[in-house]
Amino acid sequence: MSDWLVTSLGCVALVVAGWPWAQRLPGARPTAWAAMGLAYLCGTALFTLAMLAVAFLGLDLNRLWLAVTLAAVWGAGFAAGRRPPPAPAVAGAFWPAVVPLLLAAATLAFGLLQAFRLGSIESIDFLKAWGLKGTALFEEGNLDFSQLSGPHLFYPLEVSNLNGAFYVLLGHVDDEVVRLPAALFGIALALVLWWLARLMLPPVGAAFAVALAVMTPELTGLMTNGLADLALAAYVTVCALAAHRWLEDGASWAPLCGFAAGAAAWTKLEGTLTCLVILAGVMVARRAIRAPGLRVWLAWFAVFVVPWQVFQRLHDIPANRSHFKTIYLDVPWILDHVSRTLAETSHWGIFWPLCLFLIAAGAPLWWSTPFRRLAAVTLPNVIFTLGAYVTHYRAGEADSVEATAHRLYLHIAPSMAVMAAASATVALGVVCAWRREAHAPRPIRVPEPSECP
Repeated sequence: MSDWLVTSLGCVALVVAGWPWAQRLPGARPTAWAAMGLAYLCGTALFTLAMLAVAFLGLDLNRLWLAVTLAAVWGAGFAAGRRPPPAPAVAGAFWPAVVPLLLAAATLAFGLLQAFRLGSIESIDFLKAWGLKGTALFEEGNLDFSQLSGPHLFYPLEVSNLNGAFYVLLGHVDDEVVRLPAALFGIALALVLWWLARLMLPPVGAAFAVALAVMTPELTGLMTNGLADLALAAYVTVCALAAHRWLEDGASWAPLCGFAAGAAAWTKLEGTLTCLVILAGVMVARRAIRAPGLRVWLAWFAVFVVPWQVFQRLHDIPANRSHFKTIYLDVPWILDHVSRTLAETSHWGIFWPLCLFLIAAGAPLWWSTPFRRLAAVTLPNVIFTLGAYVTHYRAGEADSVEATAHRLYLHIAPSMAVMAAASATVALGVVCAWRREAHAPRPIRVPEPSECP
């Protein structure tokens, strides 16, 4: 029980450390609940990155220096600029949103409950990467990893640093309680998604997006299995939706978009390419390479990417070259196996068929609306993610698709849910307009005297 209490307090400390950043990075002040979710995402990313700075200085990653690091992250947030004013949400009745929000909350509560009852984590990637490097951090007090070997050393450090920090805080390795900080990424994702979706959708549309995003077996499973994919999905979602606000409201949203892109790259390799595709979507939508706010975006991206690249060179950590040894260009095979994998109801329910249908069927309607710019920063990654199977080191093997496609497409699933909800909202608006027009009273025309017999 004491381990769970200490871990819970550690999670609260991460929210506190990220709170000033959550208030200042976005182009509009978030609501209180959204600020807590965004504060957790900011706190975990910046704290684990600051741990890398401590390692650069040659200091031990003990409780004292971790506390100093956390305090430094909190204090630095107040120097990040002024808090922006809140942005108005799209008007609409709230009561239709109650049921989907309750269903989403029940799903997240189940995922959180699983964190307390499943015991130690036994997933292979956790044992070989995220948990292994966290344990090495605890035992050695640094990020050297010279005693480790294997193909997973090139993985970025956010999740493993987070695990290691909790081990240091506890004073021993406990693979059970670190399920809690992992599960909180799912809750943070839902809170921030609701707020950002409300800036473009009425309550029922935003609630539909949240419910779509979280009510899949894949997401609830990844809330507690110790991997980095759900954390990456949270950052990619914030990056994509902030990019849409960047296109709609201006460069004040570029800092949040760039921060989320950098944090995604710091979480997992796929985050770098996914967020660069989002940036390309911004440029295409603006029809300009040098978009306002681009320098701020690149600066935040570099804050996370450059130190990790330098660290890899200093410690002779090999790059991930195995994924690029083979080029496999059987596109029909890739499409067939990936689509069949994503259609598995045990992982996704009807998420992908429903989202793709809503987006495709509503395309003639949303194409002439501002949601066309949302499509520019969400839809391209559906196609570009297939590129993983062109260069995969086990390209052309069906089991490699089965093992990875669910996690790769979880990264973009929440932003796809928002796009599907936007398409459904536009279509519903058109249908309601038609019904109002059909039932509107028609004026009675009185005939002219010359027309009477």
